[in-house]
Amino acid sequence: MTQDPDREKWNEFDWELELRKDDARVNAYAADLPKYIDLPDEDGLIMNRMRRRPDLAPAGGDWTKLGPVPYERDEEDEEDDEEDFRQESNWKKTPCAPVYRTTSRLVRDWCAFYASSGETALLVPTMRILCSYGKILARSGDLIDMALDPEDPPTSRPLKIALCKRLLSDVNALMGELFKLHAFSPETERKCLEHEDALTRLHDLLLDVLSTLRAGS
Repeated sequence: MTQDPDREKWNEFDWELELRKDDARVNAYAADLPKYIDLPDEDGLIMNRMRRRPDLAPAGGDWTKLGPVPYERDEEDEEDDEEDFRQESNWKKTPCAPVYRTTSRLVRDWCAFYASSGETALLVPTMRILCSYGKILARSGDLIDMALDPEDPPTSRPLKIALCKRLLSDVNALMGELFKLHAFSPETERKCLEHEDALTRLHDLLLDVLSTLRAGS
């Protein structure tokens, strides 16, 4: 499928394809990072490798639309973003706010669990789990930002639907990671089951958000 570079004309399936490529870019970056982490300009090296892969190229082949690579952000910009977030009083009323808040709580809970376990064998699966939670936070945050934007155009609805579908996929994948972990490490079973139960409720919340979006609200 060839995508139109004019994103305002995209439907949910165009956005779904691009979001899947976004996942592939994140995975490629994470896979290469251990190889280059101690080298100067590791981000630049990894991005140059990624740009040589046609399957990772964004629609239209314009890599500049992706913005900065991970961790390449100005500290002042981050402080401004945090200040805007603190000043915004209506975000908790948006449809995706329960998803964001629940995920934030689960992240803190998992970090505390790992820190108290002292099990070095849990490091790699813990990083995978936290990265998955990070994707859910980022995408639910995008939906919150669009809901708060007074100039949010009607053409953004296909993107919102695609984001919600990817969130459902992210939740399913995370539940799979947790299932594999407690099968491998029985001592984690209780904590994994707690998170699986919470993610099941999160899945139901996202289905409600998706239903609302499809209804045009």
